Amino acid sequence: MKEKQYEPFERIVAGARVCVLMAHGFLGCPHHFDMLLSHVPAEWSIKSIQLDGHGGTLRDFRHTSRERWETQVEREIADVCAAYERVVIVAHSMGCMLTANAVVKLRLEHKIAGMLFLGAALYPKCDPPIVYTAVRMINFRSEKNDPCTAAARACCGVDVYKIPLWELFASIPRFLDLFAIARYTRRHIAAYELPMIALQSYRDEVVGRRSIKPFLQNPHAKGEFLPASKHFYYSPEDTQHICRTFDGMAVQVDKNLQKMPLCD
Repeated sequence: MKEKQYEPFERIVAGARVCVLMAHGFLGCPHHFDMLLSHVPAEWSIKSIQLDGHGGTLRDFRHTSRERWETQVEREIADVCAAYERVVIVAHSMGCMLTANAVVKLRLEHKIAGMLFLGAALYPKCDPPIVYTAVRMINFRSEKNDPCTAAARACCGVDVYKIPLWELFASIPRFLDLFAIARYTRRHIAAYELPMIALQSYRDEVVGRRSIKPFLQNPHAKGEFLPASKHFYYSPEDTQHICRTFDGMAVQVDKNLQKMPLCD
């Protein structure tokens, strides 16, 4: 089993007007966003989602489904939108698609102050480097001098160490769920009236670069590449850029809040 448990992070601030909701991706965990926690204003609340089937074994993951993920994310978004005046969403990979689709389905666009997406997986793929990383993780190879494996291991929300090969094949339906979510989202996201900023890793091993196109076609969204980053690994320079982007979003949200009357 993994050495540490990937429990969802939560910080509830009494009287907060804004909540940051964080949603990890396929096989991920809430710790993917640790780099941003210190950048969230102290007066804002934070909640993170641990998707169903994550945080445990591959057997747990095999028994979840697209429907469970979608229902869970819709419930979480409905709850935070009911409790706070505005919500900021930070998401990675599949989490980007699940949150955007849920907000539109629930017609809660007016409650969303900003959405920061990292590696939105609109066009999933599988390049050789991620296979190499996966093999090293499964066999618990040393991550010394291998920052990509270290980053993937830190963000992996499912216990994949020393697993039998048949369990990987038994998880194929979950990968099909991912592709179905991607197919649906890329057909619709260009029309979503949501304040989205998509930061796509240029060297991503599991997300195609064309995933940025629907964001560039959306007048409410922005898209740009992180030139030196991969799906789980972010270079120091790109990490700083992600944090600056979030900081800018937070400043704008605060400015907009100052123009709004306080709710009773």
